[in-house]
Amino acid sequence: MPWYDGLDREQRAVASHVGSHARVFAGPGTGKTHVMAKRVAFLVTERRIIPTAILALTFTRHAAAELRQRVKGLVEAIPGPRVSTLHSFALRQLLRNWPLVSGGLRGPLRIADDFEERWIIIEDLKGILGRNVDETKKSLDLLSADWQTLKPGQDDWQRLFRDARFLGGWQQHCEVYDYTLRAELVYRLRRSLDQHPEFTLEGPPKHLLVDEYQDLNQCDLAVVRALAARGAEVFATGDDDQSIYGFRFAHPEGIRRFEEEYPDAESMILSLCRRCDPAILKLAEWVADLDPQRIPKPVRPEDGRAEGVVELLWFQDQYDEARRVAALCRTLIDRHDCLPHEILVLTRYDRYAAYSSVLRQALSDAHVPVSVGAERDPFGGAAGGGVRPARKLLALMRLAVEPEDHLAWRTLLQAPGNSIGEGAIGSIYDYAHNQGLTFSATLKRVEDSPGEIPRFGARLAAEVRRIRVTAQQLGSDVQAAADLLDPRCLADGLRRVAQIVIPEADARQQALDFISRAAEDSAAEDLRDLVQALTASSEDIEQHIEQGKVNVLTMHKAKGLTAKAVFVVGAEDQVIPGRAQKAAEKDDERRLLYVSLTRAKHHLFLTFCERRTGQQAHTGRDSGREARTLTRFLEHAPLTPVPGLTYELSAPSLTLSH
Repeated sequence: MPWYDGLDREQRAVASHVGSHARVFAGPGTGKTHVMAKRVAFLVTERRIIPTAILALTFTRHAAAELRQRVKGLVEAIPGPRVSTLHSFALRQLLRNWPLVSGGLRGPLRIADDFEERWIIIEDLKGILGRNVDETKKSLDLLSADWQTLKPGQDDWQRLFRDARFLGGWQQHCEVYDYTLRAELVYRLRRSLDQHPEFTLEGPPKHLLVDEYQDLNQCDLAVVRALAARGAEVFATGDDDQSIYGFRFAHPEGIRRFEEEYPDAESMILSLCRRCDPAILKLAEWVADLDPQRIPKPVRPEDGRAEGVVELLWFQDQYDEARRVAALCRTLIDRHDCLPHEILVLTRYDRYAAYSSVLRQALSDAHVPVSVGAERDPFGGAAGGGVRPARKLLALMRLAVEPEDHLAWRTLLQAPGNSIGEGAIGSIYDYAHNQGLTFSATLKRVEDSPGEIPRFGARLAAEVRRIRVTAQQLGSDVQAAADLLDPRCLADGLRRVAQIVIPEADARQQALDFISRAAEDSAAEDLRDLVQALTASSEDIEQHIEQGKVNVLTMHKAKGLTAKAVFVVGAEDQVIPGRAQKAAEKDDERRLLYVSLTRAKHHLFLTFCERRTGQQAHTGRDSGREARTLTRFLEHAPLTPVPGLTYELSAPSLTLSH
């Protein structure tokens, strides 16, 4: 079929742009991913571009998998165009140039993941420095901010010395565990591109497609500029109205200033929304227009669509709210042709399951199958940072790839059931620091000579030998698992060791399913690829819809998803914008609401309560106060609140005023 098959005139013009950099404003549901895939096909079939000279960068692993699959259906070349998250791309390029950029570091590049950052790095540093968790995390966040913001007029590293004691403790910790923080990864690529003209890139890319351009921070944008300086033509897609990652210093000004940074660029728009019914789109556009700085852009619904349902429902408390949400979900499933996984229930946040626990109970009572997103990461920490069995499997995977992975060794040693306590781990750290050794080198020394750490040496030596044998067995099983043409073979190769380290069958299957999805999303060809993909991505922004169940997710994780029906629960000022004080933070919250609204195709329900009790009373602004009010972003919106307990879905739907 021709490359332009399935494109309307507007989409075809965008996909076939040539001759300059380009910025494409793509509103919700306008077919951005479809157009990007078709553009790749256009470049290969019409412009005769070598596929390996095309690089597409996405923000999440899930988005990369979706785009990769679409491109694969259009371009059959092997090797084909490279589709990757920015962090995975940075990791691959640094590894391929490691002798050039390592700067004398002792081991391979190792990125600390979310669990390791919170429960190893921060926990250790608070002890080393005599600080509490919040103080230590704040210092680490400042360190990350230096890499991500690249504030002009200041040397990037000079600002780190505002807290020299913290910097010294962190550097000491890095010497023992030899890791890189995820926030530093893209910064390292940016510095390497600037400092090493001989730094080589896969491809190298001549056509660079960047998805969700509004979500790039200053360091990310600097990498894109560096690739453009090396000859890549930039095709940036995104929407300033959907910039929601201010916590990682992304700002909509990045996409708004595109034409200033690339003066020859052409600006284009995708305007036809094929997702949202008119009533939903009208409300979403009204919320977006609350920002006088937004770039006006026409976004229109398809002709002939039904108006759609938009309701603002108020309740006395969270229990009435949850029961009614559950009843409406039951009605959508039974009478409105919705499958459970075509319904999303979104909350602003869900720390300690404050919201999802109440919703889960109500949905279960209504016999509605439910999945809570926060519970689906099997590699997260248990209560208090304890090591779950699935995380032991991940650590063993890392040791099978790199036997001297210091953080993996640490994770396995602090896992419950192996009789290695904090005192023994502290002794290993002290010995390593005093002797100028890494953590794993110290373990090898103790394994050979237990007397080096008299009190704990014999116990440590025995445990290290046991772990080493298990990791070697894992490597052998994966190697023998099949030819790895199907990513599921990776999980099959892990199954035998999983049965040892994850005794509970449901937890084991959850971990293996998670691994299979990650292997498929990242197109991993072997265990090393898979481990790198799991390491480079951030599970805080990754999302996955569980089939056959209503999915309860945080609003940030709804980015990129679509559902027939969406509930935005807790649309209250104390939560949205909540504790945000600065103008930029409030703008982020309003855009987050806009993104949440535009996930819905046909039914959109927004709920708020007059009061919240228990854990929910301590969420957001004015913690501890039960009284709640409607969010300011909907206070003057063209819709009227209705009592949620008396609302029936069969009642006439609300017509928005013009």
